[in-house]
Amino acid sequence: MSPTRRPDTPPVVTIEVSLAYELLESLVTAFDTGESDTYEIGPDWIAQARERAGDELLSRINAISQGDSDTFIHLIGLAYDTPAPRDIPSFLAHLRQTDADEIRLHLVQFYSRDIRRATPPAVIRAAVGGDAEAKAEFLRTSHPDWEPWTDYLRAILETDGEAFKVELIDVLEQWANRVFKPESLTILPILERDAEAKRDLVRDLPVDQFVTTATNGVEFAPRPGVDQVVMIPSFVNRPLVSYLEVGEILLILYPVADESISADTDTPPLRLVRLSKALGDEKRLRILRALADGEKTLMELADTFGVAKTTMHHHMIVLRSAGLISVGVGSKCYRLRHETVPDVGALLSGYLGAATGPSAASGPPARTRRSSTSSAAR
Repeated sequence: MSPTRRPDTPPVVTIEVSLAYELLESLVTAFDTGESDTYEIGPDWIAQARERAGDELLSRINAISQGDSDTFIHLIGLAYDTPAPRDIPSFLAHLRQTDADEIRLHLVQFYSRDIRRATPPAVIRAAVGGDAEAKAEFLRTSHPDWEPWTDYLRAILETDGEAFKVELIDVLEQWANRVFKPESLTILPILERDAEAKRDLVRDLPVDQFVTTATNGVEFAPRPGVDQVVMIPSFVNRPLVSYLEVGEILLILYPVADESISADTDTPPLRLVRLSKALGDEKRLRILRALADGEKTLMELADTFGVAKTTMHHHMIVLRSAGLISVGVGSKCYRLRHETVPDVGALLSGYLGAATGPSAASGPPARTRRSSTSSAAR
């Protein structure tokens, strides 16, 4: 645990690259059917990953996750606890050495203050340990009106810890070898380039501004109890942002910036592609107009436009991905980013000019550095 910081000092920010994190994010991406059309890596990559895995492994992964891809987000704290170099073999070795109940404590988010605020830590530990009364109390006090969480929690508490651990490690190893290993050779240099750029950026910006810039719209206000923020670049999870609180540490998995992916100047800038997608939908234009009057919650927007929360959430991911709106960490209150509303015409002219302008014959123009995007808490 890190020492508690003084209230007048910002948390320490570090940027960390590890294929163990990306392994877990690749499982989230491949199994998150609710957001499958949102991921920038594309449906072809997801389909190919699932094909390489095969039906039997897919079925086993779905069973071990209880059909909830966030299971793999909950394991990120264990990846963070893995000794250096935090690569996939060392992560799997760390899991083998970890007590089975400790793994399940991570899955039920024991180290999140929100969970511990609702249920005493001693009750959670006893519930994971098999105490029937503690299980009932944990289920009664931990978001009882949120049925998907209650179902997930009950399933994790009822599973045999040792058998679960063995199966979890085996499916992770199988996924790593069949699916992720071929991808990792391409992905690792992208993550390292982005991390190096972010280390330069964090030296120049205050913590809150750095997080908003790195995530392209997720606003972070340092709060008591968070002493360290660990920023983790992800390629497969773009454009979403995931975060996990582990004691005094906030882990934020953010999408790598566009310029970390490719230097091909003939390819339209991803920023321009995202803006075109965001602004090419009439409803999203109306949402931006509504936010121009002031910040609003997801439910308020869903009610205003007469759509389901899941549909509105998809629209907000697209708008945040384009850098047009922002949302706070742990919040569902959105605001228009007046300060960064871009000139689409200028972006388009810049791209067309790169191909047709006087400098095209003498070589590619310099690319402007900018950060990528996304969504708080997915």
